Amino acid sequence: MSEAIAFNLNIDPDLSSTQLTEQFLILTNFQQAWKKVRENNGSPGIDEETIDDFSLNLDANISQLRNAVANNTYQPLPCKQVLIPKKKSSWRELKIPTVRDRIVQQALLNVFSPLMEMRFSSASFAYRANLSYLNAVEQVARWRDLGYYWVLDADISQFFDCIDHQRLLKEVRKHLDNPGILCLIKAWVSAGVLTERGIVKSAKGIPQGAVISPLLANIYLDEFDRIISSSELKLVRYADDFLVLATTQEQIVEAYEEVERVLQSFGLALHPEKTQITNFERGFRFLGHGFLENAIFPVDSPKSESRGSKKKVSNQKQNNKRKQKFR
Repeated sequence: MSEAIAFNLNIDPDLSSTQLTEQFLILTNFQQAWKKVRENNGSPGIDEETIDDFSLNLDANISQLRNAVANNTYQPLPCKQVLIPKKKSSWRELKIPTVRDRIVQQALLNVFSPLMEMRFSSASFAYRANLSYLNAVEQVARWRDLGYYWVLDADISQFFDCIDHQRLLKEVRKHLDNPGILCLIKAWVSAGVLTERGIVKSAKGIPQGAVISPLLANIYLDEFDRIISSSELKLVRYADDFLVLATTQEQIVEAYEEVERVLQSFGLALHPEKTQITNFERGFRFLGHGFLENAIFPVDSPKSESRGSKKKVSNQKQNNKRKQKFR
């Protein structure tokens, strides 16, 4: 999934929800959203309308789409399921919205993303303008140099699929309290996906492949970022991949339990095979880089700008034993 990049629409971060909604519905915003969707050149959704199809009657299509949103007659379609082969005979599921749905999502992203950039925690690095996984790697090195030597190397299990819609909308409302926008977001995340079995809907999960999903993912974990960062611990998070750093063994063991508790309250859980307590002497991998004592080196290429592959040898039993050992 690519980085979320907001157009420079000179959005004032102090705009009220009503004013921001007005900016969202400006025709030029939809025109810029179309340019971004066209630039990405993605595949069609379940209606089979392509980028080229939409551009055949471009001005009318953009105006009609904008007016449908403004008049509350716009209804998103379910996503198209795309299965991508992974290693070990597994599959990665992408859920592709239609071209029209992607344009509306991008139009909201254009005005909502700059607002959230002013509010997100500095511990969050994924899907943000002017930040990349390399910035996260550099931040880890800075905390190491300040004595944060013990590490909880963690991954959230099936993060995008486990995001609770009700809690997500509650978190969005803290920043953008507009019924129309909230209904739009609810419609996008609950539209479902067209599979061989028909349309499948769920009260959980946001579609990987949707334009708006990276921003929603960061909003969902923003409170987690603030809870962990408000303690003596240090957090570096890249989507569902994160490190918690501490100065002592005791602190990191307590951090493990605190992280589990907080994530559980969000309806999330740590991945048992991709989570471990470690330190810089033992070494670990994070976002395609190896960390060993004072050295940092590439160990494999990140899967994309949004995620780095991690190979961890721990499992849940090993983690539980390690917790006991460090007490």
